[in-house]
Amino acid sequence: MKKIGKYKVIEELGKGGMGVVYRAHDPDIDREVAIKLILEKVLENKDVRARFIREARTAGRLSHENITIVHDLGQVDNKTYIVMEYLEGRDLRSIIDTKELIPLEQKLDYA
Repeated sequence: MKKIGKYKVIEELGKGGMGVVYRAHDPDIDREVAIKLILEKVLENKDVRARFIREARTAGRLSHENITIVHDLGQVDNKTYIVMEYLEGRDLRSIIDTKELIPLEQKLDYA
């Protein structure tokens, strides 16, 4: 099983231009988390890397029901990652792609 730091990767959830997101297990607290692993090519730019770390630290200080909780920020083997709460559900792209009718109240929840 692949590991990122102390976290055991369960599955890949998605990938984009900035990195890859995994569902993982935190063995210390025995909970599932989401880990965003930033691509090395993105971090080659020192300004981008500094901005990413600054944004992760800022997000880690926020507390609101509509903001994902950031648990940890780490680096291992020249790889930088953010550990966040794992939220089950569908992503917005998959909801849009289904073209199903969405009630107004639900649309407002997404906004």
